[in-house]
Amino acid sequence: MVEGGTWERAAEESPRSNLLEEEVVEEKGTCLPDTEKAEGEEEEEGEEEGSLIEIAEEADLIQADRVIEEEEVVRPRRRKKEENGTDQELAKMLLAMRLDQEVPGTTAGPEQATEEWETQRGQKKKMKRRVKVELRKLNTMTKAEANGIQDVWQLDLSSRWQLYRLWLQMYQADTRRRILSYERQYRTWAERMAELRLQEDLHILKDAEVVGMTTTGAAKYRQILQQVEPRIVIVEEAAEVLEAHTIATLSKACQHLILIGDHQQLRPSANVYDLAKNFNLEVSLFERLVKVNIPFVRLNYQHRMRPEIARLLTPHIYQDLENHPSVLKYEQIKGVSSNLFFVEHNFPEQEIQEGKSHQNQHEAHFVVELCQYLLCQEYLPSQITILTTYTGQLFCLRKLMPVKTFAGIKVHVVDKYQGEENDIILLSLVRSNQEGKVGFLQIPNRICVALSRAKKGMYCIGNMQMLAKVPLWSRIIHTLRENNQIGPSLRLCCQNHPETHTLVSKASDFQKVPEGGCSRPCEFRLACGHVCTRACHPYDSSHKEFQCMKPCQKVLCQDGHRCPNVCFQECQPCQVKVPKIILKCGHKQMVPCSMSESEFCCQEPCSKILRCGHRCSHLCGEDCVRLCSERVTVELKCGHSQLVKCGNVEDIKYGLPVKCTTKCDTTLDCGHPCPGSCHSCFEGRFHERCQQPCKRLLICSHKCQEPCTGECPPCQRTCQNRCVHSQCKKKCGELCSPCVEPCVWRCQHYQCTKLCSEPCNRPPCYVPCTKLLACGHPCIGLCGEPCPKKCRVCQPDEVTQIFFGFEDEPDARFVQLEDCSHIFEVQALDRFMNEQKDDEVAIKLKVCPICQVPIRKNLRYGTSIKQRLEEIEIVKEKIQGSAGEISTSQEQLKALLKSKTLFHQLRPEEFLILQEKLAQKNLSVKDLGLVENSIRFYDHLANLEGSLEKVHCGEQQSVRTRLEQVHEWLAKKRLSFSSQELSDLQSEIQRLTYLVNLLMRCKMAEKVKGSIAEEVSSIRNILEKTSKFTQEDEQLVQKKMDALKTTLPCSGLGISDEERVQIVTAMGVPRGHWFKCPNGHIYVITECGGAMQRSTCPECQEVIGGENHTLERSNHLASEMDGAQHPAWSNTANNFMNFEEIHRMM
Repeated sequence: MVEGGTWERAAEESPRSNLLEEEVVEEKGTCLPDTEKAEGEEEEEGEEEGSLIEIAEEADLIQADRVIEEEEVVRPRRRKKEENGTDQELAKMLLAMRLDQEVPGTTAGPEQATEEWETQRGQKKKMKRRVKVELRKLNTMTKAEANGIQDVWQLDLSSRWQLYRLWLQMYQADTRRRILSYERQYRTWAERMAELRLQEDLHILKDAEVVGMTTTGAAKYRQILQQVEPRIVIVEEAAEVLEAHTIATLSKACQHLILIGDHQQLRPSANVYDLAKNFNLEVSLFERLVKVNIPFVRLNYQHRMRPEIARLLTPHIYQDLENHPSVLKYEQIKGVSSNLFFVEHNFPEQEIQEGKSHQNQHEAHFVVELCQYLLCQEYLPSQITILTTYTGQLFCLRKLMPVKTFAGIKVHVVDKYQGEENDIILLSLVRSNQEGKVGFLQIPNRICVALSRAKKGMYCIGNMQMLAKVPLWSRIIHTLRENNQIGPSLRLCCQNHPETHTLVSKASDFQKVPEGGCSRPCEFRLACGHVCTRACHPYDSSHKEFQCMKPCQKVLCQDGHRCPNVCFQECQPCQVKVPKIILKCGHKQMVPCSMSESEFCCQEPCSKILRCGHRCSHLCGEDCVRLCSERVTVELKCGHSQLVKCGNVEDIKYGLPVKCTTKCDTTLDCGHPCPGSCHSCFEGRFHERCQQPCKRLLICSHKCQEPCTGECPPCQRTCQNRCVHSQCKKKCGELCSPCVEPCVWRCQHYQCTKLCSEPCNRPPCYVPCTKLLACGHPCIGLCGEPCPKKCRVCQPDEVTQIFFGFEDEPDARFVQLEDCSHIFEVQALDRFMNEQKDDEVAIKLKVCPICQVPIRKNLRYGTSIKQRLEEIEIVKEKIQGSAGEISTSQEQLKALLKSKTLFHQLRPEEFLILQEKLAQKNLSVKDLGLVENSIRFYDHLANLEGSLEKVHCGEQQSVRTRLEQVHEWLAKKRLSFSSQELSDLQSEIQRLTYLVNLLMRCKMAEKVKGSIAEEVSSIRNILEKTSKFTQEDEQLVQKKMDALKTTLPCSGLGISDEERVQIVTAMGVPRGHWFKCPNGHIYVITECGGAMQRSTCPECQEVIGGENHTLERSNHLASEMDGAQHPAWSNTANNFMNFEEIHRMM
C-alpha cells in the first residue's frame, strides 16, 4: 500500500483476503496466460447436458477452443460452401450471359446436341474459366452506347459483357458514394452521442463521494476521471492488475494512491506472451515496487484457515503469518480422522486435446466419491468446492457429477478461484507421469493459491513423489509427513461408531461406507417399531425423513384386520370386505369393514318393474331409472322402423325428432347409390353428395380425384407441363404462362428460330446419328435427338419387336420418348404424332401407344405437343372465364343481391355471407355460378317466408320448420350445386310454393266444408309427406289446384276474381264501403259508407250495420272485396282524409 510516501502491503480481513485465486495452465513448463484458457477445452459427446452440473467458466473455455480450431475446421468448410455458392450463382448467370453458346464458327458438342438443358461437368469448368477471363477485362461500353440499346438479346456475347461491366462499375460507384455518405453521417452522430453520454456520466460522477469501477473501465473513461479529479485512488487486488491499467486510474489531482494486494499470488494476464516474458509486462506495479524495497506494510494475521492448513504456507511461502483467534475455534471435519490430508498415488495422467491439457481419471473418481461421502456427513453443497489445476480435469469431473446428486457443488480451476474461499476444499493436482514433468505446478504463485482456499478442511490427491522434486513442494511434503498428514490412504471415521475406521485410497474403497458411515447395519429402532434397514449413516440421525418400507402391523378394526399399506404410508379405514345384511332391501352383501350397512349401495340387480313393463336396469341400491333404456322397435314418421330406447317412445308420440339411421336406398342422378341415411337426406328430400371417386379423365390427362359431382372441378395437381428452360409450378387447372425463351431445338443441319412456346419452323432431321453407345455399337437414333438407350446388337429382341411394322428393317431408326422411355420406329411414330383422326372430338395430349402416358416432353414432336397444349389452354380459359367477363358478372350479381330487400330483411346473416363472397377477388366462373344460384334460392325462400303472414297462425309453424330445413341444407359448404342438388332443391321449393298457396286460399275461405275439404286434405297429404316431391306429384297437385281455383279463390269470397271485379264495378262505391257479418257474409253500405241503421244478414240472420256512423262490433271491413285498409267512415279515414283521394287530387 502506498500512503504518503510510505508503502504498505495489506491482506484484508474479508473473504477475499490475503491469499490467491486459481487456474493453472502449462505449456512445456512455461506460463502462457491467454493460452491457458484454451488449454482445457474438450467437447463432450454422448452426455445429456441437462443432467450434469454447471461450471461457471465452461462457456469461455469452449469459445476459446473454437477460436483455436477455427483455422483447421471452419475455414475448409467455409471454403467448400463458398465454392458451392459460386457454382449456384454461375448457373443463374448462364441464361443472361448465354455462356452455353459456342463462339461463332464452332459446332455444338455431343452433349449440347443431344440434351441442351443439361450442363455437364466439363461445361461448368469451361464456363467458369470464361467468366473469370471476362471479369478480368477492363474495357466497357460507353454510357452513350448503352443508352442507344433497344434489345439486350440482340447483342453479341462480347458487347453483352461490355454492357455488364459498365453496369457493374456504375453500381459500384453508386454504392461507394452511398456508403461514404452514411459513414460520414454515422461518425457525426456517434461523436455527438459519445459527447452527450460523457457529459451525462460526468454530471453524475461529480456529485458522488465514492466511484467504483474496474481498471478496464478506468482506462475506457480516463477522460471523465481526469475531469472528476479524484484525490484518493484505491486499487484492490493490485498484484493482479497490469501496471498500465493502474497508471490509467491516476490523474493530476491524485494525492493519495493505495495499493492492496499480494504479489505472491497470481500475476496479471497479458494477451501477448512475448511482451509478457521479454519486457516483464506481467509484473504489476505493486510487485515491482515491493521488489525494489519500497516501504510497505504487511497484515500478518490471517482470518481464513485453521492452523494446520496455515502451516503449509508459513514459512514456506510467507515468512511469518499469525493466526487470528477466530480460526482456532473451527470444529473438526466430520467423518474424517484428519482436517488436512494429502493422498499419494502413482496412477498416470492422460493427455487430451492434442496435448493442450491433461486429466487423471483416478483422481477424478476419488474426488467425486469423497465429495459424495462428505455430503453424507450432512455438509451443505455450498460448503464444498472441488479445485483442479487443468481444465481437462474440470470436464472429466463434470461428466462424473450428475446434477441430481451434486447440485450446488462448485467445481473450478485454481486460477479462477483466486480471492474465493470455502469450508472444505478438495484439490486434484492431476500431473503424474514417468518423465517427472510437473508443469506449472512448480510456480510458487499457483501453489500459494491452491493451498490457501480452505477454511476448515482440505484434502488433496496427487503424485507427491513426483512433486517432491520441486523444492517448494518438497518442503511442504516434509511438513505434512512430520504431522502425519500425508499417505497412500485417507482414514475415514464413522460418526455413529467412532471406533470404526476405514482406509480409502481409490474410488472403489468408498463402497465400504455406502451411506457415509461404516459397513455395520444402522440398527436404529424407528417410531413404528421396525429396525432401519440401511447401513450405518450419519445423516438423518433421528430418522425423521426415513420411510419404512416394511408392511404396516397396525390393527384397524375390532375384527383384528391389519393395515395393508407400507409402514410409512398413512393408515386408511379398513377395506376388508365382510358379509352384511342391507337393511333397506334385505340382501346379503360383501361390505368394507369400516362402512355401515346404510351407506353401502346394494350391488344386486333391481327387481322393480317400470311403468312400461320392463325391469329396472339399475342396481338395487340406486334410484330406479326415469327413462327405460330397453331397446324397442317403433315406426317413425318417415315410415321406417328403428330401435330406440323405451323411454324415448313417448317423445316420438309428441313429435320430438328422432334421427332415422336407415340407409337411403335412392339411386342418385349419377347412377351411384346415395351414401346418406334417411335423417341426413331429410327423409329423401335432400340427398347427400355422392362420395364415389369420379375417375373421369380431365382435359389435362389426369384422372379426377374429387368425389362424383356431375361436373368435375379444375385439377388440383401440380402442372406437369415443362420445357427445356423451366417447369410450370401452378395448379394443373390454372392457365400456364407461355415460355418466351428462344427455342433450343437444333442440330448441325437445322435450327428453330421461334420462341419456345411457339410451333417450331424447322423440319425434323432424318440423318442417322453418328455416335457410339457405351457398349461400343452405333446409335440407332437420329441427329439432334437423345440417343436411345437400347442397342440393335445387344438387345435385338427388344429393338426389333414389331409394333408399327417397320422395326425389323436393317436401316430403321428409332426415337425414345422422354416421358416413359419407350422406343419406337421414327417414321411410324411421326405419322402417329402428326395424324388427326376425323372422329377425334376430345381435346387431349397424345399418349404413348404402349403405356398410355401423355407425351409432354419431346423436341422432335414439339409442334404437335404445343398445338394441343394451346387448345387445352383455350378450354381452361373458357372454363375459368376471362377477367372482364368475371368482373362484369360480379358487378351484376352485386346489383341483383342488393335488390333483394326482403331477403336482406328476413335473412341478414346469409345476405352478408353472400355479400362478402362477392367482394372477394380472384373468383372463378364456378364461384359466381354458386353465388347466383344461392341468391335465387334464398330469394324464393324469402318470398315464401314473407307470404306466411297470409296463412293461418296455426299453420305457420309447420311451414317454417320445413323452410328452416331447406335453409339448413342450403348453408352447407360446397364448390357448386350438383345436378342432384339442384333437382332436390327445386322440387322442395316447388312443393312449399304449392303448400303456401293452398294454405292462403284456405285462410281466405275461412271455412272449408264438404267435398272441398276432402279435396284440400288430399292435396295436403301429398304436399306435407316426407318423401321427395316427384313430377307425378306435381302434376297431380297442379290438376287439383286448378280445380279449386273457382271454389277456393285467393280472395276467399267463393267467387272468382273476375266476378268480384264485376260486382265492385257495378256497385260503383269508393273503397271502404264493403263489410261482412260475423259469419263472413259480404254486404255494402252506400252513400258515405258509415252505418246508420241495424239490420239482419239474409244468410245467417246475424246483426249487420250499425247506428250513428258506428259499425257493430261483431262486423268487420271486407278488405278482400276492394283492398281497402280502413272503412270509409272511421277515425283513420277522417285523420288521413282518404289518402288515395288526396293523392288523386294532387
